[in-house]
Amino acid sequence: MNWPERVWIYSPVRVFFQKREVNKWLQLTGPVRVEKALEIGCGLGKGAQLLVEAMGFQRVYAFDLEDLLVRRANRRLPARFGDKISFFTGDAQDLPFGDSLFDAVVNFGIIHHVLDWRRCIRELGRVTRPGGIFYFEEIYPGLYANFILKRLVRHPTEDRFHEDQFLEALAKNGFQLFDGVKTGSKHGIVGAARKVR
Repeated sequence: MNWPERVWIYSPVRVFFQKREVNKWLQLTGPVRVEKALEIGCGLGKGAQLLVEAMGFQRVYAFDLEDLLVRRANRRLPARFGDKISFFTGDAQDLPFGDSLFDAVVNFGIIHHVLDWRRCIRELGRVTRPGGIFYFEEIYPGLYANFILKRLVRHPTEDRFHEDQFLEALAKNGFQLFDGVKTGSKHGIVGAARKVR
């Protein structure tokens, strides 16, 4: 991650967008009882806090590839979340959990950063229990690989996905979109999908 991405992670604007995404997810799925959730790419942990406060998740396991961010997330975690959120360092391509363990998995725009994004989605499908929900916000190369942004932020350049590839990977791994998910954007998607198999 380079400095513009770090500015984004530390920015209250990012939290504003995460709140909007949470509201959209709640519109799509309604309130859902989630005992155990997994958040990928947690950064400083603000998303995990929103999952507990706004979505009512009982327990969130949140991780990031960067150990520095995980240490900061742990230090900054308010005491009221101490028994509800756990942070750890991990890789979305190789999750250290058994099959069908989580009621929900959450992606606040991380999968487009993952080198083997197909493997990441397979892993998310593997650890989500049947009937569980994948909450996601994701952007496509039309947004992050344009003339200006590709010079400012670092993203993998090989084998990137657009909407068709992303939705196909979800379906292949047993996820079915909730009614009302808006598709057709060249920039990105906010949605939810249920694990049906």
